[in-house]
Amino acid sequence: MPQMNIPKIAFSMLLAVTLASSFAVSPSQGFSIDLVTKALVLDLDGDKGVTVEDGDKVTTWRNQAPEPKAVEFKATEEGRTKTIIKQEELGTGRPTLRKEASDINGHDSLIFRSDELINDNDEAFHGLMTGDGYTWFAVIKPYKQTGRGKINSVYPNAFFGCLRSSSPPQSEPGMYAGFWGSFYPDGRVYMGSRNGLSVKTRDKVNTPEIAGSAPSVNQWHIIMGRQGSGKGEVQLELFVDDPTDAANSGPYPVADVEPSRMAIGTERNAINHQGSESFDGELARLLMYKTALNQQDMKSVFDYLRKVYFE
Repeated sequence: MPQMNIPKIAFSMLLAVTLASSFAVSPSQGFSIDLVTKALVLDLDGDKGVTVEDGDKVTTWRNQAPEPKAVEFKATEEGRTKTIIKQEELGTGRPTLRKEASDINGHDSLIFRSDELINDNDEAFHGLMTGDGYTWFAVIKPYKQTGRGKINSVYPNAFFGCLRSSSPPQSEPGMYAGFWGSFYPDGRVYMGSRNGLSVKTRDKVNTPEIAGSAPSVNQWHIIMGRQGSGKGEVQLELFVDDPTDAANSGPYPVADVEPSRMAIGTERNAINHQGSESFDGELARLLMYKTALNQQDMKSVFDYLRKVYFE
């Protein structure tokens, strides 16, 4: 009997060691198979909730976050005026669905070429820039930015934004308050919050310049932005392909002016700015949290996205 127990014990030990090594996660990986969903308010996933017409033209992108306030992002003809960009027929401004892209593990993405999708809930993202803080993640492939609509435009080309417009026809209060993620025409990546206070920088209102160097065009990146939670002065931080090392950061004075409706592919509801501040590139995923995630949670989300799209 003792001689029969020896191989059983040895086998059990070997099995235990094998299982332990199979499920071990190296420090360099550090990822969880689950997405952090606490405080998640936006999850636009190219694989889910996409409605198309005319073959591959996207008309609706549905938010996959739990119990979202901003449910659907829709193509709109509103604001696509001939004075901004030539529009010879209805149906322009719709992103193109790219199916089963080999460079992101066979997932789908949306191609934006001066296109936009708008959510009509003006209050869906209230609180994020007036105390709650925010953190966003974009799985994104920038193309060369064209700056359509304006010759030699110096304005950022936004892949999302929720800026208020105080000029007609919107005539919203708030002096362009909102937040966004963008690329400058020269390719530098840019993020910011705008509080509507008549202090300094661009356009005579407070727009901190939080920009990083230009990521490689026609290649996929994970770009992240974070505004600190709290009142008073908080930090804005921009991250490119590394959630532990900010590409740039700077102070932001929190005010009480809320953003407007959220737009994807441009910096605001495209009524009078369509084309001139619109993004050229692809989005496979856009996540947004109603809090400033701590470093551990930021790395968890980053590693989840890296695993899903690039490993």
